[in-house]
Amino acid sequence: MPGTVHEIVDTYIRACSAPDPALRVQLLAQCFAEDGRLVSRSREIRGRAALAEMLERFHANPELLGVRRLSVIDAGNSTFRFRAAAELRDGTVLESLDAGEIDASGKISLILTFAGRLASAAE
Repeated sequence: MPGTVHEIVDTYIRACSAPDPALRVQLLAQCFAEDGRLVSRSREIRGRAALAEMLERFHANPELLGVRRLSVIDAGNSTFRFRAAAELRDGTVLESLDAGEIDASGKISLILTFAGRLASAAE
């Protein structure tokens, strides 16, 4: 039985944060659709296996200290958004905003991810 949108997204965040590849794959199977998509400005990742491979390369970066959620998970019936950051050894914090959709089976079918802090209109 699918969880709430918050639980599904929390599982996704735990998957992205997990340094252990086997745990990442297990968590992704619980929360991300087999044919789900992650879309950014520069690329589209199609499928759970491709996402797991991308996260494997991401975690192989020796400069990566970890990933953490920066905001609450804002969720509706089938949509969500949250802010997160990757922290690097040199003190750099790479912020992102992710927004997405949960399908009828209770898995993430789409994530739109935006890298960097969004400037205010006054800036």
